[in-house]
Amino acid sequence: MIKAIAFDLGGVLFSEGKSSVIDELTRTCWYNPSIVSGILNSPESIELRKWRMSDSDFWSWAQKKLPQWYDAQLIKKEWYDCYELDDDIYTLVQWLKWKYTLLIFSGNIKSRVEYLDNKYKFRHIFDGEVYSYMYHVNKPQKEFIEIMIKESGVKPEEIVYIDDRKEFTSAAIPLWVNVIIYSRGKIAQLLKELEKFQILV
Repeated sequence: MIKAIAFDLGGVLFSEGKSSVIDELTRTCWYNPSIVSGILNSPESIELRKWRMSDSDFWSWAQKKLPQWYDAQLIKKEWYDCYELDDDIYTLVQWLKWKYTLLIFSGNIKSRVEYLDNKYKFRHIFDGEVYSYMYHVNKPQKEFIEIMIKESGVKPEEIVYIDDRKEFTSAAIPLWVNVIIYSRGKIAQLLKELEKFQILV
C-alpha cells in the first residue's frame, strides 16, 4: 500500500529550465549555447546544488569564466524565470494531499527554490522537503535516496517517486522504492501509472 509520494521539481512540478534558458539567451542575447551550457552543467554547478559552494561564489566564478560581455546575473535571472509551474501536476498534488504524505525530492539550488516559492507559493502544500543543498548530496547518489526514505517516515516499498529523468532514479529501485518517469504534458499517462499502485484521482 502506497503511503507517500515524492515529486521532483525541475521537469515534474516545474518545466525543466536549463534547456529553455539556453534557447532563450541564444535567441535574445546571442549568447553561445555551448558557453552557457558549460556554466550550467559545470562541476561547480553540482557543488552549488550540494551547497558546497555558495550562491554568490558560484555566480562570481561564472562571471570570470564567461566572455566579458556576458552577464552572469542575467543568466541566473533568465534561468530561474524559465521554470514554469506544470498546472497538471500542481492540480494532482492538491488532490493527493489529503490522502498521502507528499514530499519534494530535488537536486536543486537554494536560491532558486526560494525564488520559485516566492513566485508560485508551492512549498506549503508538501509535508516534507528533501533538497540536495540540505544534505550535501545529489541524485543519483544512494545516500540521497536513503535520506528521502527516512524523511518519508514509511517503508521504501510504500513510496512512489516521480521524476522526469530515468538516470536519476537508478539508485531508488534497488532500495525498493517505486518509480514513475513523467514526461511533461503527459498527465494521462501519469494517472495510468499511478492507478497501478491503486492511487486514484
